[in-house]
Amino acid sequence: MRTMRIKRQNFDAIVAGRKTLEIRVGYDSIKRLSSGDSLKLESGSASQVLRIEAIRVYDSFSEMLGNEPLARIMPGVGDKLVALRILRSIYPSDKERLGVYVIEVAKA
Repeated sequence: MRTMRIKRQNFDAIVAGRKTLEIRVGYDSIKRLSSGDSLKLESGSASQVLRIEAIRVYDSFSEMLGNEPLARIMPGVGDKLVALRILRSIYPSDKERLGVYVIEVAKA
């Protein structure tokens, strides 16, 4: 089972079921994930085991935001340009070029 650290506000939104899509870039460890795998999310001392329902890969954050529902990626962020700025502040362009992975999760 892969363990992934996540910011607390995202962790809370996933546990509450408001956020079902986690966005990462194509690091080797992310590329090894598969649909059906268990994924343990950790934030501070809290953790939650989830099931990976699907993984979709895009060439860029812009392409991903054009195809995925923003409310399931960033609950409370209603503007795709704001979401794009947030994602690019986390992952610079050299990381974005690794590919954008959308990991769809559900409670195990």
